[in-house]
This record gives sequence, C-alpha cells and structure tokens, in this order.
Amino acid sequence: METATEKCKQNFNKPLAITMRRKGSPHLITIDTDKDPHFSHVRIIKRATGEVKGTHFILTSDVQQWVGVYRADGFIPVEGGDQ
Repeated sequence: METATEKCKQNFNKPLAITMRRKGSPHLITIDTDKDPHFSHVRIIKRATGEVKGTHFILTSDVQQWVGVYRADGFIPVEGGDQ
C-alpha cells in the first residue's frame, strides 16, 4: 500500500487522492487530480456538513509544495477522512 508521501510524488499516469486533517480542526483538505492530469483540485471541506469552504486549482507538479504548506499549518495526510 502506498503511503501519503508516495502519493504526493508527481506521476501523471496515476491520479492523486490525498486527504489531510489537523487534530481539533473541523476541516479536511483534499487534493485530487483533475481530468487533465497536469492540474489538481485542492478543497477545504467542513467535516460536519461536507460543505466546500474553499478551493484552489493548482499544477499537479506543485502538489508537494502545497502538502508542505498544509503540513506547516498542522495538517497531516491520513488514509481516510474520518480519522
């Protein structure tokens, strides 16, 4: 099974699906590949309601940078959104 760090590596043949969570935060961060594998969607989702609170459209090659930004804010990659 792939770890979250391995999922962050750029590979245009495999779609991304990363979920990040910070302890005590009501939000999840999801990063997944668009139809065009050169782009990815970043979504900030409220866990209680599933409401999308914010979105970013980024280059897939920049995913590692974005994961680093969210890690600096205390978010860590998790296998599922309910952890």
